[in-house]
Amino acid sequence: MRNSCFQILNTALILILGLKVQSLQAQVSFKANGWKWQNPLPQGNDLRSIRFSPEGEIGFAVGENGTILKTEDGGFNFKVLNSPTRVNLFDVFVQSRFEVVVVGVRGTILKTEDGGRRWQQAFVKENIQTENSSVFGDHLYSVFFAQDNMKNGWAVGTYGTIIKTEDGGRTWVRQNSKHIQAHLYKVFFFNSLIGSAVGDEGTVLITTDGGKNWRESKVCEGVQLRDLAFLSEKSLIVVGLNGCLARSDDQGITWEKISLTKADFLAVFFSDESEGFKTSEVLKTDGWATDSNGILWRTANGGKTWLPFSIRTSPRLFSLFFMNKSKGFAVGDKGLVIRTDDGGYSWYRITEGLREDINDMCFYDERLGWAVGANGRIWLTNDGGNQWIPVYSGTQVNLNSVFFVNDRKGFIVGDKGTVLRTINGGASWGRGISNSDEDLSGVFFVNEKIGYAVGSRGTILKSDSGGAYWTKLESGTRFWLEDVYFFDENRGLVFGDRGTILKTDDGGKTWQKIETGIEENLYDADFYDEKIGYAVGSKGTILKTEDGGLTWQYAETDIQTNLFAISVLRSNEAVAVGERGVVIRTTDSGRNWQIQPPVTPNTLFAVVYLGGTRVWVAGKGGTILKRTEEMQAGRISNQTSTVQKSPPKLKSRPRPRVPVVPLITITDDGDIPKLVPQKRKD
Repeated sequence: MRNSCFQILNTALILILGLKVQSLQAQVSFKANGWKWQNPLPQGNDLRSIRFSPEGEIGFAVGENGTILKTEDGGFNFKVLNSPTRVNLFDVFVQSRFEVVVVGVRGTILKTEDGGRRWQQAFVKENIQTENSSVFGDHLYSVFFAQDNMKNGWAVGTYGTIIKTEDGGRTWVRQNSKHIQAHLYKVFFFNSLIGSAVGDEGTVLITTDGGKNWRESKVCEGVQLRDLAFLSEKSLIVVGLNGCLARSDDQGITWEKISLTKADFLAVFFSDESEGFKTSEVLKTDGWATDSNGILWRTANGGKTWLPFSIRTSPRLFSLFFMNKSKGFAVGDKGLVIRTDDGGYSWYRITEGLREDINDMCFYDERLGWAVGANGRIWLTNDGGNQWIPVYSGTQVNLNSVFFVNDRKGFIVGDKGTVLRTINGGASWGRGISNSDEDLSGVFFVNEKIGYAVGSRGTILKSDSGGAYWTKLESGTRFWLEDVYFFDENRGLVFGDRGTILKTDDGGKTWQKIETGIEENLYDADFYDEKIGYAVGSKGTILKTEDGGLTWQYAETDIQTNLFAISVLRSNEAVAVGERGVVIRTTDSGRNWQIQPPVTPNTLFAVVYLGGTRVWVAGKGGTILKRTEEMQAGRISNQTSTVQKSPPKLKSRPRPRVPVVPLITITDDGDIPKLVPQKRKD
């Protein structure tokens, strides 16, 4: 959360004027957005749909923030494609090795005819108004093409939107569904004539003439239906929230509800779909469904009975695709892609890297760094984050803050009074005695001996034994304290909920409350020197001080999302991060804050800014991103000042360092087993 893990203080001139947030207007592609995913790999945004070509080698997956993935080896490896959009994508259909159609929010329809090298926005011929919206403005949640004629396709979305294409997805027209106002989330066609769509309020639409007319049916009324599958010309299964799973053998005239769970069903798939239908009498029997508890349900008799199967870590899986009765794939939250080769009895992870939330990270320099997070996770890197190595912590509690005083000695604090310390660069960790059961959220060491930690219910702890033993200090508050920063052994600040800022000048014996005039929680703070510092918090709160924390000025900005971390590089330059993947930067002492083009909607809890491209952000689902180019500065305020910008911080040439290697090898990280591709026989 700070520039680096150790404390460097420089003198600087003070510059503070009015503050303003400006949004950068930039047309950028996925690769040109200036960020590189370091974890998980190939990326960590939620994936909403996966689909393979008829021959099975080529597959695509799509998801949040314009994410498009492709595999060319049957699903062993996926790569991130250059995307022409940043909007959320909800569904993909692969017509052939080269032709693919993707749909998403605000009427997005992307079509490629060269396997994803180039994408074009498809054209909608008619803009037929409904009472609530137009075709162009409606979100599109699902797309499907007829197995007997891949030129015929349908897409559905908000307020009953149904559009059809007869040229493979290049152009689309609105179908007659004006009487339907329910949002539609999935469409499925048995052939070019018979199809169905499902949506809100238990809505099921059936057509037998290619979508010219739709008959409405109801099942699990009041419940949002999420997915469906045809088993034959007459039989279909629908799934939805609140455990809704129902089967019809007469095209939706009557329904049989099947009670399995109260959890929300997210997806359903029957394997013969990808092979097409030989005759109308063929009844698909092998099917799978996923629910919000991470359970996979399997049927071998056409959905009459189902058996539950647990998948390690209970992931939320939003989409299923099976090539046959044995080989299948599922995608879900935080970029997860998993595969089965035995019909769903066992699953293996295609995606690589950690998936627990990262609560804090720090770097000693541009190569050596550490990260801590949920479930007692610790990771270290020796190469600037290209590889993150798991380290044994000896605990399962959440670890919330990490601080290193040099490249060897470091400290971690976490829930239930947990304190860990290392003297070998993080290769191994030992316990400190905190004498507290409170959750600890921040830690700071002035030197190798003296340090402070803060946490729940006004907890402030102090150690003068290098973290081995801690004593409790009286803070005078019961509010949750989030972060701590010290200038020397005696002078320091603590930041917490309800705008709390406490100051001490006697090593924590007494604390003075600093009036800020705000009620928002303060989650993090960082200083350039003994005078200039920033604090960030809930609802976009940004505070700045010029006098070492005695007084604070509030930044009037357009940011309303919670900001969880800030890293100050110079007196005039800082980066902050927060909810929905927001990254903001100032280069003029906080007069203006520029919103960086987004790359993920995942909440970010940590940032390290060492200048230039040496920027790391981390957060939900194991998200770690690093800049590949300098951040955009945006338009700077026209206000002028004669104050000179302070020079960048300099360090002496680093001495050669032996890479830190964990003393205990973690052979099982508790995640879904990683797939080891089998060597192909020539």
